[in-house]
This record gives sequence, structure tokens and C-alpha cells, in this order.
Amino acid sequence: MLQKRIASFRYAFKGIALLIKTQANARFHLLATALVIVAAWYLEVSALEWAMLALTIGSVLAAEGFNTALEFLTDLVSPDYHELAGKTKDVAAGAVLITAFAAVAVAVFIFGPKIVALIL
Repeated sequence: MLQKRIASFRYAFKGIALLIKTQANARFHLLATALVIVAAWYLEVSALEWAMLALTIGSVLAAEGFNTALEFLTDLVSPDYHELAGKTKDVAAGAVLITAFAAVAVAVFIFGPKIVALIL
């Protein structure tokens, strides 16, 4: 049983590595994550703000992973162009964009007042 648990973690880490290796958008999100972490540290965000940032970052990265998985699966079952396959990919990409917009909103709410206070 322990071997199966260890193997499942190995497969999950393999999936994360594949996501990062093959998806430019995932690498962009990781760069944004690094910038957010540096900004949060510099601006001394609260524990609750750290928690909100962690959930937001996790949501964006997970959405990117789900999108990539759907793209891989769509390519498998529909290697030739099909309108529904295109719609599937578009909707999945749209879900990532929605999540990214929400992440920007969270960043504005958390960092905005702190940046304004630094300027004034």
C-alpha cells in the first residue's frame, strides 16, 4: 500500500514537471508567482493575505494543469481538427484566463493599498 502511495506522488510530480517543461504559460505563471512572493515578503503581508495569495496561486497553477490535461486528451481523441475539439480547448483556456484575472484582482486588493502607502 505504501508503494502505491509513493508511486502516486511520483506520477503527480512527473505531471508537474511535464506541465512546466511543455507549457510556456505555466512557466509565465511561475515567474509571476516568484514576483508575487517577493512583493509579499517586501510589503510584509499578513498571514491571512499570505493564505489568500497561496490559494490564488494554487488555483491559477491548477487551472493551467487542468487546461493542459484537457488539451492532451483532446489531441488524443481528436487528432484531426474538429469544431468541438476546438471549443473544448477554448473553454479550458478561458477558464485559466478567468482564474488569472481573479488573481490580478486579489493582487490589487492586497498590494494596492500597501503600494499607495509607500508612495504617499
